[in-house]
Amino acid sequence: MDFDSSDNSDTQFAGKIKTQTFKQFQLERLIKDGKVIPSSKLAEAKEQELQRVREFEAASEDEQRHRTTSTPPPQDKLDKLPLTRERFDE
Repeated sequence: MDFDSSDNSDTQFAGKIKTQTFKQFQLERLIKDGKVIPSSKLAEAKEQELQRVREFEAASEDEQRHRTTSTPPPQDKLDKLPLTRERFDE
């Protein structure tokens, strides 16, 4: 029996067939289960960690600069703190 494409005039499009290799299927299953992290998410997490490290180093440098340039408060202000809380009696 010869197959002729003109004989399939009454066929209808049912949808796209999903084809994937066994490796792709296994990887997709592992990602769904949360056992494997895709490399794109690893790269994103690494970039966020590097950004946090850069921000921490900048903050520590700013704090160090502030400590060297700021003047300490006078000793008498440290001894006599003006803000004291007293009990309120009615």
